[in-house]
Amino acid sequence: MTPTDIRERAADSPVQKPQARPASADDRPVVLATHALTKRFGSLVAVDDLNLTVRRGDVFGFLGPNGAGKTTTIRLIFGLIYPTSGYAQVLDHRVPQDRRAALKHLGGFVEVPAFYGNMSARRNLRLLGSLSTEITEQRIDEVLDIVGLRERADSKVGDFSHGMKQRLGIAHTLIHKPELIILDEPTSGLDPQGMKDVRELIRGLGKQGTTVFLSSHLLHEIEQVCNRAVIINKGRVVVEGTVDELRPAGTTVKVLTRDQARATTVLRALFGDKNVMIDEKYLIVDGVDGSVPDLIRKLVAAELDIEAIVPAPEQGLEDYFLELTQSADVDTDYSGVGAAQGGGR
Repeated sequence: MTPTDIRERAADSPVQKPQARPASADDRPVVLATHALTKRFGSLVAVDDLNLTVRRGDVFGFLGPNGAGKTTTIRLIFGLIYPTSGYAQVLDHRVPQDRRAALKHLGGFVEVPAFYGNMSARRNLRLLGSLSTEITEQRIDEVLDIVGLRERADSKVGDFSHGMKQRLGIAHTLIHKPELIILDEPTSGLDPQGMKDVRELIRGLGKQGTTVFLSSHLLHEIEQVCNRAVIINKGRVVVEGTVDELRPAGTTVKVLTRDQARATTVLRALFGDKNVMIDEKYLIVDGVDGSVPDLIRKLVAAELDIEAIVPAPEQGLEDYFLELTQSADVDTDYSGVGAAQGGGR
């Protein structure tokens, strides 16, 4: 499936069912699936007939705007709230029916990991880990090494930065060697360095074969760390595929010249007004495909000094994401429901 195919599908209908793949397309075991999973809070449908599949070894992006139902879905998977209908499945265990058995194969946190601030990182992991299984000091050292906190093992968590607490949260998810870890907005509230550290950690886990379910509303985050992703809106799947399928390849470029006003006029004459946008200091030119040489020739012929022309696939994905999810009520505020009954992000 090409990005053009996906765009054409999206244009036909506001909500698109992913096309079934042949059974032979991917025979890796299914680690997590949802089957017509639905959650209603009164008249509000937070999760609506949701079907998705995560296979062993995936770093799976769960992408959607705020209010799309991402956090509610995660709470349903963990069995923290009950579905109105449908169910989640972790390996061979249904949730909520077999929740206890399913949790033996799951690690993760919802929204923000919680720790005892007056205890050390090591003591927190020892205490919280022992609630589900027997934990050895060797395993504690191993997970602290994985997340880069071994040197701060005996420091009080109350003295940790937000980014360090997020990494400690990931260490806790790994403590009992789960088949799958679920991370809900793990870079939320972090500074750029903290975001980079957590993303590199997730990317490293994927390379080591850990299956990761990453919930985010950040396009760059999904692009950087995931191999497959699903976009949801209003609790429903909009489109699902590999990240390469969801990323429009080579159709958008950023242009920087010494006279952006004149360059805008030249490029709009070549590509049309709607395909040339101003974004801070760059011009974003969509629909370029194989026309970069023509673009350069036109700018040179107009005696414009070119400072940079760079691919901008992330811009195309951003536009595509907005096309699929933007509507008058996309930012419905679920906060009141969430405070009372478990969220709807």
